[in-house]
Amino acid sequence: MKDYLIDNYDAISMTLFLMAMLIFVLIIFISYIVNKDNYHEIVELYRAKYGEIPVTARIACHASLIATPGMYHAKVGFIMGTLIYPYNRVTNHNMTLDAYKFIRSLPSKLTLGFRVEGILWLALTFVVVIIVLEEFLIRI
Repeated sequence: MKDYLIDNYDAISMTLFLMAMLIFVLIIFISYIVNKDNYHEIVELYRAKYGEIPVTARIACHASLIATPGMYHAKVGFIMGTLIYPYNRVTNHNMTLDAYKFIRSLPSKLTLGFRVEGILWLALTFVVVIIVLEEFLIRI
């Protein structure tokens, strides 16, 4: 058994990597489905209190994770970025500090899915960077 693991290290590590990536993507897709209704509710509450949502989110308001993943991040970025990062007027253009505090004060039943999805995106990015660096350093 010891020789089998050593002899097949590359195949085993690639299989584990692909399984981990598949699980991450599956969890992100599930959170996308769960967050769809919460997104619309948050946007309605935000529009009722502050008018329009930030420009980047407004441009990408019809984006989906499957068809346009880059635009999807812009769509939900004003919620995820507000929940995860400190106040930043650059990423949330036209969002006041009061609006930032409003989103952070929303009930957790609306925001928990966005926090989980944002942390999963960060974790997935971190895992990919580590694996790429590992492969690069092994070849040197």
